Amino acid sequence: MTPNPDDEVVKVAYGELVDIEMNQQALAEAGIQSHVVGQNLDASFGSALVGSMELYVRESDAERALEIIRGLEEERARRQKSEPE
Repeated sequence: MTPNPDDEVVKVAYGELVDIEMNQQALAEAGIQSHVVGQNLDASFGSALVGSMELYVRESDAERALEIIRGLEEERARRQKSEPE
């Protein structure tokens, strides 16, 4: 499917770099193009900007992208609950 050049770009997630990169990988595997914003800030300021990464997709892909990201977040939450303290 050819992307519509008139599509707006919308933010679908924000957070830590590792989580955003996992989200981006899952979206790529589903055929959804995405773009991470904030990587240069993280490289410059390090942990001073915790949670500063943002993930954007085309508006026409946003609903599907959000479903995928919600699934990943639910899986992460399940794993954290099952980890011993």
